[in-house]
Order: sequence, then C-alpha cells, then structure tokens
Amino acid sequence: MSTAVRRTWRRLVQSYNQLCAREDAVTRGFTVPSGVWACDRCHEPHLELATLKHHLRTEHA
Repeated sequence: MSTAVRRTWRRLVQSYNQLCAREDAVTRGFTVPSGVWACDRCHEPHLELATLKHHLRTEHA
C-alpha cells in the first residue's frame, strides 16, 4: 500500500471515529467543543496545542 493511500485511509478512519464519538455524545446530551485541548492530569482546558504542551512542560515536568 502506498504512503498516500495509507495516509488517506488513516484520515478517513480518524474522521469516522470522531464523527461517531460526536454523535454518541449528542445522543447522550453532552456538548463536544471543537478545538479544545485538555490536560489528562488536571483537566485544565487549552485552546491551542502549543499552550497545552507549554502547560505540560511547566506544570507536570
């Protein structure tokens, strides 16, 4: 399988999983924001991946 085909397949699978997760959350009454990152350790929200990485380096190093 070529690299382009694998990359496309991976993106399709990822999109499908995200769509299913969002639909499941909606049916259960949860609101799923897009573009929000959360720390696994303290659950602090971040709007950018760079700020999450900075938080992890400074707070949980």
